[in-house]
Amino acid sequence: MIEASNSSGSYRSNVKTSTSRFIQDASFSPSLPAISQSLSCKNKNDSLQPNSYFSPWNDHSCTSSTKISQYCPSNSSSTTKSTSTDERVKKDIPVGYSYYTVTSEEMTGHMQGTETQAKNTNQEDAGGFASDFLPRHHSHPSQMEGFIDTHCHLDMLFSKLSFQGSFAEFREMYSYTFPKEFQGCISDFCDPRTLRNGLWKELLNEDLVWGAFGCHPHFARYYNEHQERNILYALRHPKAVAFGEMGLDYSYKCTTPVPDQFRVFERQLQLAVSMKKPLVIHCREADEDLMGIMKKHVPYDYKIHRHCFTGSYPLIEPLLEYFPNMSVGFTAVLTYSSAWQARDALKKIPLERILIETDAPYFLPRHVPKSLCQYAHPGMGLHTVQEIANIKNEPLSHVLATLRENTSHLYNI
Repeated sequence: MIEASNSSGSYRSNVKTSTSRFIQDASFSPSLPAISQSLSCKNKNDSLQPNSYFSPWNDHSCTSSTKISQYCPSNSSSTTKSTSTDERVKKDIPVGYSYYTVTSEEMTGHMQGTETQAKNTNQEDAGGFASDFLPRHHSHPSQMEGFIDTHCHLDMLFSKLSFQGSFAEFREMYSYTFPKEFQGCISDFCDPRTLRNGLWKELLNEDLVWGAFGCHPHFARYYNEHQERNILYALRHPKAVAFGEMGLDYSYKCTTPVPDQFRVFERQLQLAVSMKKPLVIHCREADEDLMGIMKKHVPYDYKIHRHCFTGSYPLIEPLLEYFPNMSVGFTAVLTYSSAWQARDALKKIPLERILIETDAPYFLPRHVPKSLCQYAHPGMGLHTVQEIANIKNEPLSHVLATLRENTSHLYNI
C-alpha cells in the first residue's frame, strides 16, 4: 500500500531540527553532521533524438527540449504554476528471458584490435572547463582493468524478473553475460516508499554492490518527514555513496506538480550538502530551472553526477562550466545511431568527466535483440564503454582506465 503524506507542515521543519532528531535513534555508527538553518554555498561567479527507448524516468520517443523556466528564487512556492500532465526473487527466471551480450573474450579481442589504432588527433575542442577539473588520486592498477556501473536499479530489475535471489546468484545464473571487466554497480533507490521492505540492506551487504538513496521527482508528491527519515537512515550505511537521484522533470510522464518538485529538490540538496554526499541529478526538460536551484544551494566545486544525459551539448555546457567537479553519465543510448545529439555531446565532453551507467533495467544496448532480452543489467555496461571508445576514437583500455578512475574520484570506490 502507498503511504500518503498526512502532514504537510511536518516537512517544513528546518533542516537542523529534522536531522538532529534523526541522529538520536539511528543505528549505523557514522554520525550525521549537524545542518545549519542557513546553508551558504561557495559561488564561482555571483532532449533527446527520436528513438524507441522508454522507462518510467526517461521517455525518449520524442525530441526533448527545455521548457520555459518556472522557477522563481525569491518566492517560487507562490508564483509557480504547475502544468497539467497525463496521469501516469524467484530463482527461476520467466521463460523467454535470456541475455545476449558481448562476452569477455569478445571484448578482449576488441581491445587488442583497438590498441593498435592511434588516438584521434582531430578531436573537437573540449572547452575551457576541462582545465578546471580538480586533481585526483590514482586508483589501484587492478581497478584499471574494469568498470563499475555507476547507476542502475537492482530492485526494479529483480521485480520485473520476479527474481528473489541475491545479486551474486543473479551473476552466477547469467555468468556468461557478465564480462570479467565488471567490478560492481551502484544501485539507486529513488522511491523512498520502497525502503521499508529491506531489500536495499540485503543488496548492500553483498560484494560489488553500493547504494544511492533519494527521491526521484516522479515520487516527490509522496515525500514527507517519514520518507525523509527512511532516506537519511539508508544513507548512514557504510556503502551508501551518494544522495539521489533527485531533480526536476517537466516531461508529460511526470505528474508531480512543479512546486512540489522544487520543494523536495531543494530540501534534498540542502541535506546532501550538509552530509557531504555526492549528488545524483535527474533532469528532463527543466535545465534552466535546475541550474538556478543548484547554483543557489550547491557549492560550485561539489561532486555531482549528472545522470543519464541524452540531450545536446548546449544543454549540459553551462553546468559543466559552473560545476568543475560534475561528471556526466551516459547509457546504452549511445549505441543507437539515432542518438546523434548525445553522441555529439560525448565528443565535446572530456573523457575525464564521463561516467558509464546502464540505468538497468532500462536502455537495452542496440546489439542485444529484444526477442532474447527485454531488460538491461549492470554487466551490459561494457557495450557503452565500447561505444564511447569508438566515438572518441580512443583505445578501449584507455577508456576503461579513465572511466574507472572517474568513478573512483567521484564515489571513492
